[in-house]
Amino acid sequence: MLVIHSQFNSSLKLRKKENSVIGDIGDILLKTFDGPEGETFKNAAATFCCRQKVALEMFKEKRSKKDSPLHNFLKEAESNSMCRRLQLQDIIPTEMQRLTKYPLLFENLIKYSENNIEEKKCVTRACERSKEILKRIDEAVKEAADQDQMAEIQKKLDKSAFEKTEHPMSAEVKNLDLTKRKVIYQGNLNLRITNKQKLIELYVLLLEDLIILLQKSHEKYLLQFFPNSATNTLCPVIKVSNNLLIRHNAVDNKALYLVDRAQYANQMYDLVAPSMNEKKK
Repeated sequence: MLVIHSQFNSSLKLRKKENSVIGDIGDILLKTFDGPEGETFKNAAATFCCRQKVALEMFKEKRSKKDSPLHNFLKEAESNSMCRRLQLQDIIPTEMQRLTKYPLLFENLIKYSENNIEEKKCVTRACERSKEILKRIDEAVKEAADQDQMAEIQKKLDKSAFEKTEHPMSAEVKNLDLTKRKVIYQGNLNLRITNKQKLIELYVLLLEDLIILLQKSHEKYLLQFFPNSATNTLCPVIKVSNNLLIRHNAVDNKALYLVDRAQYANQMYDLVAPSMNEKKK
């Protein structure tokens, strides 16, 4: 990020040196925000910002030890005038603050480029790309948070129920590693048991290839079968495939039916969301 901003800054200073009255800068903006350089910018910004919140919390905790080598080193480094009396934990968020200002700045430049069609076109494109950078950062932050959450669940995952059965999904569960899968959605749902109107609280993971129904118990996430009738039990791991159907519940607008037509089972899950908004997700 330092290299990218330094190159951008140098290009702008060179343009000013060429002519004290600066005219067009659209070409400089495009070179920074569009094309291969723009992709590099977007990816670098996403990497820099994606775990910033967690990193700052961890950094704050480690720095609280006043006599630690880290604290003493930073104290000396932050006394440098280039830090402008700011501590490292104050400097790091300035990158995100800077990125959020680019679209606002470019939108103002567009207003003053009405009479220069080519310049307006370049600045407009740079503005669009600057917004794409912010969008990618938001996605990266969510992905990082999901990965951290999956790592936490993986550590507390109890698969013991599958060790006592020869269910067709046992091999899948045995090698299940949540940290290597992309999370599409995670949240709380209830499973309604047939004929009992009994609700079982679940924490549901929607992955690219699996739907996993977990039960929280103390510090663990349990993968347990659900007794749905005297002869039928529901598996907590469902493969996402063409055999999986979603049907709306005509009686309960917060509920939906998940019908698994896999060869080894024809099972229907009656899932109830906390609200209609959660159901839509």
